[in-house]
Amino acid sequence: MTRKNILILLSSALIGLQGIHAQTAWTLKQCIDYAIEHNITVQQLQINSENQEIRLNTARNSRLPNLNVNLGENVSFGRGAGRDDRIVDNTQISTSMGASASVSVFQGMAIKHNIAGRTLDLKAALKDLDRAKEDVALNVASLYLQVLLNKELVKVAESQVELSRQQVTRSELLVKNGKSPDSELYESKALLANDELTLTQARNSLQLALLDLSQALNLEDKEGFDITTPDLGTITLASMSRMEQPNVIYDYAVGNRPSIQAEKLRLESSYSALKSAKSARYPSVTLGFGYNNGYYYSIAEHAQNVAFFKQLKYNGSEYIGLNVSIPIFNRFSTRNNIRTAQNSIKIQELAVTEAQRNLRKEIEQSYYNADAAYQKFLSSEKSLEAAREAFRYQEEKTNAGRSTIFDYNDAKTRMVRSESEMVQAKFEFIFRRKILDFYAGQPLDFGN
Repeated sequence: MTRKNILILLSSALIGLQGIHAQTAWTLKQCIDYAIEHNITVQQLQINSENQEIRLNTARNSRLPNLNVNLGENVSFGRGAGRDDRIVDNTQISTSMGASASVSVFQGMAIKHNIAGRTLDLKAALKDLDRAKEDVALNVASLYLQVLLNKELVKVAESQVELSRQQVTRSELLVKNGKSPDSELYESKALLANDELTLTQARNSLQLALLDLSQALNLEDKEGFDITTPDLGTITLASMSRMEQPNVIYDYAVGNRPSIQAEKLRLESSYSALKSAKSARYPSVTLGFGYNNGYYYSIAEHAQNVAFFKQLKYNGSEYIGLNVSIPIFNRFSTRNNIRTAQNSIKIQELAVTEAQRNLRKEIEQSYYNADAAYQKFLSSEKSLEAAREAFRYQEEKTNAGRSTIFDYNDAKTRMVRSESEMVQAKFEFIFRRKILDFYAGQPLDFGN
């Protein structure tokens, strides 16, 4: 086999694998993982957490000494002081060099409090990141369930089209045998056309739901995108109806939800900021040390310049010192910074309270919405059972020639409406129940 043929076969295989991958149905977990990875808000918060980590690193490194090296070159012209301090006319070149270092000995514990604050800010940023991931997961789960609902509605519409086709066949036989007027056949065909239109609309709604989900995932190639259909039959709605009370769920969620933890961490950081502001009242102590040297050269006619390395040998000087700065009056800057920090604490306490109230409100609404959805499902289930029985009875009467096609159409319409309402109520309850479980710490999962 030639090299060209091998390349052609490999290319065909890769294209085939890509086609298979594009048509592979996605599970809910795959959808959530992909959406989180490609979500812009999540990526922005990831970068923000990295920035907070850099700020923490900067705060920790403030305990280290700083080191500076300086070099200088000066050329003076005309009259000026020489090395012996006499005023002379000459051109003089001087080179200076030195190194200095300082380390903070005490700053009123400001560095310690700053490090603590930056640590808490980093933890809060990571909790914000977790919250954003949760929001993405909830949104994807909602869209995923909407696709499942539309798939069920397509199945309902398909079954109704099949029933209408069977009725058209029966009507044709009855008309042929002279047992029914032609009008009933026309009515049966009109009913079939209407059901086919409903099926087309249901399929269009399914495609739009798939499009919404794929856009939430930020998929570039949406061609052939589909999801797996979990076995919802394994979900027992009766067992799901037994739910924990809102207070029980809230007690767990208030200590574990990232949105609450992030606000509490920011509150702790506000206390650290207040301590850091108060530290400006205390003296600061700095230890410094350094080394300086220089070289001087005169281009005067009779100047006697000392050799370069000899000057460096005798011109060097070292120093070490301790500097104490005592704050006396700084135009009330420290006082105002403390007041600002105290107000920041009050604002953050309100933010924590608001977050907790919102969480309680969300849990209570989720609980009662789930309970209402379950009651709606029970009612729609009974309604569907009665509608099916009525349709079965009307179908028998129509087949026996004891009823009109209009009565048959009315019974069928009621059954279709009841079946659609039952399916929607079922999926609404499942989703709202899963949201409640999510607040209680359980993962989002529909069984696939």
